Amino acid sequence: MRLALGLVVLTLAACDAAPPRPDPKGQQLRAELDKMTADYGKCVDEKIAAADVSQDPAGSIAIEAVKACRPIRNALRLKVASFDRFGHPKHSPQQAEAVADASVGVIEKELRENAVVTIVKRQNNLK
Repeated sequence: MRLALGLVVLTLAACDAAPPRPDPKGQQLRAELDKMTADYGKCVDEKIAAADVSQDPAGSIAIEAVKACRPIRNALRLKVASFDRFGHPKHSPQQAEAVADASVGVIEKELRENAVVTIVKRQNNLK
């Protein structure tokens, strides 16, 4: 009887154990990355919305809009490198920079492609 009671108590104690806490610094860095990525997209969207699309090709306008947001892009790249070094402490600074360049490059390409689509739609509405 005592053995059975002891097993019940141990089982209940195991059920009440708190789950392991996720790393708060990693979550904080992820939230900062998400915000910076959103800010970068918002910047490009605002530049496209304000651009005169009546004369230049859509690709040229999109490139200029992305260039105008370069300070946000550079800050995002630094944050991605920091995040990579946090998640992969054995990465060299050069590896972290390469990951950051590739990651932000993908984001930039997508923003530029979306900008071109938006510009072409606006140009078609002018006709």
